[in-house]
Amino acid sequence: MKQRLLVAFVGLPLLLAVLLVCPAWATMLLVCAIAGIAAYELLHTVGKNVGTLVYVVTILVAVAHELLIFFAPQMLLTVLRFAFVVFLFLVAVVRYGKDTMPFSDLCAAVMGGIVFSTMYSAIFLLRADAEYGRVYVLAPFFIAFAGDTLSMFGGMLFGKRKMAPHVSPKKTWAGGIAGPVGSALAMLLLGLIGTAAFDYAPNYAALVFVGWGANLFGQLGDLSMSFIKREVGIKDYSHLFLTHGGVLDRFDSTLFIAPVVYFAVLGGLI
Repeated sequence: MKQRLLVAFVGLPLLLAVLLVCPAWATMLLVCAIAGIAAYELLHTVGKNVGTLVYVVTILVAVAHELLIFFAPQMLLTVLRFAFVVFLFLVAVVRYGKDTMPFSDLCAAVMGGIVFSTMYSAIFLLRADAEYGRVYVLAPFFIAFAGDTLSMFGGMLFGKRKMAPHVSPKKTWAGGIAGPVGSALAMLLLGLIGTAAFDYAPNYAALVFVGWGANLFGQLGDLSMSFIKREVGIKDYSHLFLTHGGVLDRFDSTLFIAPVVYFAVLGGLI
């Protein structure tokens, strides 16, 4: 419990400082770090015979991929993705029969180096909005944290039927219903904060809709990362945040929520 409180009291103010007080490039560096660590955690969790070179290249690609999404034309992104896949298959072919890297390791590297980094990039893309970036970048975290909190209490008070007992034994249908309500309320609160602090003029009905809908994707993100852990038989991806686990434990739902919020902003909903 002490470790959990320590992480909360230290980590939350630091996160808010990076997102709200520091310049936008600080959020970019944060997202690069999240993407790189997530790539490592995924390979370390599911990899059977990855190899140091693949670890290093995958982490570098995850970070470079973030930077190119922010600053480079689509052509360079395509080149990076192609070169990374070619590298992985080259390693797999060269090592086959001697120090074989299985195809599942190659797939995990692609997920960690390219797919996850693409999804996490939405956090910075939200912060980069010239007018309301400080409001938008908070939305994925409000949705995730409020949804998780109300889901936990809903499950404790009313949870009887398990949602996915083989993937996440503690998740219940009651919690799954309460979570979107918490996220919708959190988005209403964010709208009020944005109005008071940043002259944001929200459509509250749209905020409720996005909060509710994004939470459903967040629950899938949570279950997806739990599914991977169950398959390999571990509790946490790492101990970066002490008893809170690693990046893929703490930012699992955010991985799916952030792109949904970004699409909502891009479509002019919020």
